[in-house]
Amino acid sequence: MTRISSSTSKSNKPAIANTLQAGQALSLCLLLCFLVGCSPSQPAESTAETSFHSGPFRVVGDLRLPEGKGPHPVVVFVHGDGPNNRTSGGSYIPIIERMLRAGYATFAWDKPGTGESTGEIDRSQLIEQRSQIVLDAIAMLKEHPDIDAQQIGLWGISQAGYVMPVVLSKSDDVAFMIAVSCPGVAGVDQGAYLVSAQAVCAGLPEEDAEQVEYLLSAIERARTYDEYVQYKEQLAAYPALASVTELGLTLEIRPEEEWHAHDPNGDYFWNPIEIIEQTTIPVLAFYGTKDTQVDPYQGVEAYQAALKRAGNPNFRIELIQDGDHNIILSNSGCLIEREWRSAKEWRNYPPQYLDTMEEWLRELRQ
Repeated sequence: MTRISSSTSKSNKPAIANTLQAGQALSLCLLLCFLVGCSPSQPAESTAETSFHSGPFRVVGDLRLPEGKGPHPVVVFVHGDGPNNRTSGGSYIPIIERMLRAGYATFAWDKPGTGESTGEIDRSQLIEQRSQIVLDAIAMLKEHPDIDAQQIGLWGISQAGYVMPVVLSKSDDVAFMIAVSCPGVAGVDQGAYLVSAQAVCAGLPEEDAEQVEYLLSAIERARTYDEYVQYKEQLAAYPALASVTELGLTLEIRPEEEWHAHDPNGDYFWNPIEIIEQTTIPVLAFYGTKDTQVDPYQGVEAYQAALKRAGNPNFRIELIQDGDHNIILSNSGCLIEREWRSAKEWRNYPPQYLDTMEEWLRELRQ
């Protein structure tokens, strides 16, 4: 018995030591949990290619989810004019990263005819088709298990300023909106500003820009052929305009049999401010002082006045110094400068833009 007892005693010494070490390790682990907090591992950020149908289009994009368990609020991206893919050539990435960091999912897609999306937008139905795509995207996201159906918002730039208000007029499912360089005038007037501003870039004296802008708008609004000819003849006095014909401007006077007055009830003459002045959801709007495509000062004034008329209790408008149409830091904002940008330069956003957006989105969740 003694032998057995003695033998047992010797063999238990390492076991007792190991037990003590394990107990100490457990105590240390519990102490660390107390100090820093212990919680189950959270889902990491993820990206899933997602598609949906909208009329004749199959639309394909990326749904990105932030870290943590859902359902998450989501920001739906609404492109500007022209072909564009789900990251806008990578320029959306810094914006998306800030939104994910603020706890928001993002959904952006290839425009029809670009990337993986099929079909092509009919320019005669542009606003109608583009707004319907956004509405169908919202309908799809409302059914997604990782998305908070009550917190679907829009981020849109440029031509999105005509698309998003139509979406707001047709749906109560939009919880907030971020408007970037969105026009505060009808398309006819925005186009006139664009051409006159590029003419200044090409050498038109700045003191002549306002008159040129007026004439360009008046030509489009002319109700008779005589009015049209009168304004065209005045426009011919500005030779710098010959340098911006790539924007669709023609200085020649059309024969009377080829001319017709535009429909004043068409999309080209519709002012989206009519809907903005009825908008009461939270709105964040950005404009850049170097924007030569949308008048930034008119846009600030129009949005501010419209949202005040709406009695909107939660809106913020920021005018970013030296930001161009995309709120990229720019020397001139002219289209010719933008054409020579590198991919890296297309991500050169001023900190004020990204910081303000992230801060505003975080505040919405509180």
